[in-house]
Amino acid sequence: MTNTGMGMDSLLLKLGLLLALPLLVACAAGPAQQQVALPLLHFQKTPCLGRCPSYEATVYTNGQIRYKGYEHTALSDTATMVFGKADLDALKTELEALQAMPLQDAYLTQWSDMPSTYTTFYQNGKETKRVKHQEGGPEALLQFQEKLHQKLMQLAEAEAQRRLPRY
Repeated sequence: MTNTGMGMDSLLLKLGLLLALPLLVACAAGPAQQQVALPLLHFQKTPCLGRCPSYEATVYTNGQIRYKGYEHTALSDTATMVFGKADLDALKTELEALQAMPLQDAYLTQWSDMPSTYTTFYQNGKETKRVKHQEGGPEALLQFQEKLHQKLMQLAEAEAQRRLPRY
């Protein structure tokens, strides 16, 4: 092949890349330019010597939930679940009302078989506060944790039911 042929191949390659660049940028941005889902909250319940539910769940800013059930839950598996818009908006409102920053890092007990509940708070995808709760603590924290636990268990139950074979 002559230098002219190689120059033409190079020119065509450059022209093709130049024409494809806007298409690549448009595909990368997506039609609605969706935001990246960042962690909003991580919630974990540890096992005890009894039948305490043990699981963890990370809730993302888009409502997606990464769930991992360990023991004594309807779903002892990994699952991706979703908070509906109303539930996600309610959770965000409750998080603001809770005011996590003044909370102590730990509310501990003297008993060895008490489960722990870890609540990790995020802002703009970065961890801002982690609270280990075993006993005591402010009523607002206890109510927040119980409400979130109940909602996550409802979603896990629904996912477990969805996975049952249909005959």
